[in-house]
Amino acid sequence: MTTLIAWRNLVHEPVRFIATLIGVVFAVVLMAIQMGMLIGFSVTTAGLVENARADIWMVPRGTTNVDQSSLQPQRSVFRAMKVEGVETVSRHIVRFVSWRRPQGGSQLIIIVGFDPQTDLAGPWNVVEGSVADLAAPGAVMIDRLYAGKLGVSKIGDRVEINGRRAIVAGFTEGARTFTQAPYVFTTYNNALRYTDVQDGDASYVLVKAAPGVAIDDLVARLQAVAPDTDVMTAQAFADKSRNYWIFTTGAGTALLLGASLGAVVGVVILAQTLYAATLERIGEYATLSAIGAGHGYLNAIVLKQALICGGVGYAIAAVIASVVAFLARNSPAAILLSPTALLGLGLAAIVMCCLSALVAIRKLMTIDPTSVFR
Repeated sequence: MTTLIAWRNLVHEPVRFIATLIGVVFAVVLMAIQMGMLIGFSVTTAGLVENARADIWMVPRGTTNVDQSSLQPQRSVFRAMKVEGVETVSRHIVRFVSWRRPQGGSQLIIIVGFDPQTDLAGPWNVVEGSVADLAAPGAVMIDRLYAGKLGVSKIGDRVEINGRRAIVAGFTEGARTFTQAPYVFTTYNNALRYTDVQDGDASYVLVKAAPGVAIDDLVARLQAVAPDTDVMTAQAFADKSRNYWIFTTGAGTALLLGASLGAVVGVVILAQTLYAATLERIGEYATLSAIGAGHGYLNAIVLKQALICGGVGYAIAAVIASVVAFLARNSPAAILLSPTALLGLGLAAIVMCCLSALVAIRKLMTIDPTSVFR
């Protein structure tokens, strides 16, 4: 019965009900987009690490993220090779350089040089060409997302990187970068031509553990033989890069504040509607109280009104947010809304509804049943 009363109270004023739904939908969509961007940023900022297939990263001391680092001398590679439990060691170059578009003008890029003799740190989600094609002199691979930005459109297009010729040998899909300086994949030897790195040196030394070796123990052994570097698991380095770009730069904080603002807007709009509706029907609530309805019964009516508004608003908002995320799938700033994220958003909407109902419920707690007999 309380559900039916709640529903009739809402639809009795259809204009107010629709306006409330619009407010709730706006608030939830804002929360969803902010949360989706935050998830997208967390994936993008650590993508280079999480797709490298390495167990351990040896990085220059003080490195804060995977996109920016100093260089390590060749001896770091030799030290790692001598450690028991190491199966594969690979040199990895990650450097900012200049890309000259065929049509003129330049663009900052990040050269990602990997050792093709290992299965570590190469391009992922290759949709055109193959990793083997990068062995050719000057061959590079970029993501389709940045093709227009870099002035290329197909395999075979020729460009200049740091004044040296290069040729597009393939394309990836989804290899985003947080800095908006596109990743350009090539082999270690090709990367030497386009950067200031000397043969043998590297930005990072990647390690693959032998089967059955405890990763944490191997990290400790590598750290002991290379005290001038920071040795950490791939997950730890991914988390470090993610935390740097999202929180140290303030990008994540801004998104969280935006989502919080959406929640506040939703609570205020819904609370105002429920309070106004309660005041208009205060006599009816007093009558119910006079004939024996307890505070729990009356509070349930208000709470269910809030949940109905929140539920309908959330359903509409989830569809809108999913469409926006789908349309943004090929944009530089990905909006990722997994089923788990949508579930969390639903729980947030429920909490928002409950908070909104508190103002009206507080009014009902002061109701006087005898007022109907005056």
